[in-house]
Amino acid sequence: EITGGSLGHGLGIAVGVGLGLKAKRNPAFVYNMMSDGELGEGSTWEAAMAASHLRLGNLICLVDFNHQQADGHSVDMMSSEPVDQKFEAFGWHAQRIDGNNIEALTEAFDIAKVLEDDRPRVIICDTTMCKGVPFLEAREITHFVRVAPEEWAEAIAYLDAEAPV
Repeated sequence: EITGGSLGHGLGIAVGVGLGLKAKRNPAFVYNMMSDGELGEGSTWEAAMAASHLRLGNLICLVDFNHQQADGHSVDMMSSEPVDQKFEAFGWHAQRIDGNNIEALTEAFDIAKVLEDDRPRVIICDTTMCKGVPFLEAREITHFVRVAPEEWAEAIAYLDAEAPV
């Protein structure tokens, strides 16, 4: 388990781990989670190309595509769209889902785990940051969410009122 941050090292490390498991004939999967901001890093795409070339069907990458990064909207900084088609062009099996929908996420993982080929898999999750709390969802920039104490109280009250009984 590693934390790679925004420099795009995570996928490269996951490729190395996946290659090691494959060499050992270990059937385990390697899971890599990254943000859409990391798709602006060249090392991410080099790792994506290597994963396909090395036929790492044991690699599942999850991309949190929330359109936010420290400097603004990710597609304004360096657009990676159409991201699913780019991964497919690199030889990956790509799925794009509503990442705020747990059923869609579960189904995408189920599909990724049972594919009977040696392509790496990517699940691109279109997400809304702060989902479920309308006044936080509506903020223009949510990358560094700072919630004041009175906002926490408002958010908790809202979520409590919306919770199924």
